[in-house]
Amino acid sequence: MTEQLTYIIEQSYNSFGNYKVTKPLDICTACCVTDEEENSLVSLNVRQIPFELLYTYNTAAKPEKPDIEEFKHFLPRFLELTAELKFLSHSAELALSRFDYYNFDEWTQTERKLLSDFSDEFFRYCLTVYPLPELERIDSIIVMLSKAYKDIDELLSIWTITPTKQSVLHLNDLINNSFEEHKPNKLRSPFDRLNLGIKIATWLSSTEFDKKFTEIIEEIIMKPKEIEDYTLRELSWTYDMITMKNAL
Repeated sequence: MTEQLTYIIEQSYNSFGNYKVTKPLDICTACCVTDEEENSLVSLNVRQIPFELLYTYNTAAKPEKPDIEEFKHFLPRFLELTAELKFLSHSAELALSRFDYYNFDEWTQTERKLLSDFSDEFFRYCLTVYPLPELERIDSIIVMLSKAYKDIDELLSIWTITPTKQSVLHLNDLINNSFEEHKPNKLRSPFDRLNLGIKIATWLSSTEFDKKFTEIIEEIIMKPKEIEDYTLRELSWTYDMITMKNAL
């Protein structure tokens, strides 16, 4: 986790610290969450809630419109675990899916700013980590952050100015593995409800990537330490795509 992410998470604990919870929580206690687990969720300091317990809470059945103050109470821990690349769902895209239950205007201006700042900094961090845990792809991170109301154009702009070996390998994966075959505008992710693939494909086709991106690819191909042959083949295609597009 970066120093800036740590700062934003501390801000979230301060901003959302006034939200409190009591029993009963807005979750299924018939079969998803035990009485002991519910008691722990209510009584523990939010910082002390272990990953496994919050995972159980996040994946439990819930009403059509769960209480938003309850979610805001737990949200700092959601953000902290996410920043540690510990995703509170079987798929990274769904780690922040509780945002789907609420409207953007149900958050204060301060809360919206904090969520946006978190998304920006977390995305920057993910671009420095390759591979991501459990071989999650970078498009899964984009889908996940879009659920927290993030405009992905802002994330893609961050990527454009981040030419590093890790970000280039993520870009290579995006180009070669993230879209459905014969459907260049559709992500493979089944959780992309906003058709983000169209925006991402447009970004790929319209962006003139800095030459540092191709220089990094050249360096990887010339010194392919711990790089699989199939990845090298994909990198060659990514290199050709970038150079041909930039030449137009």
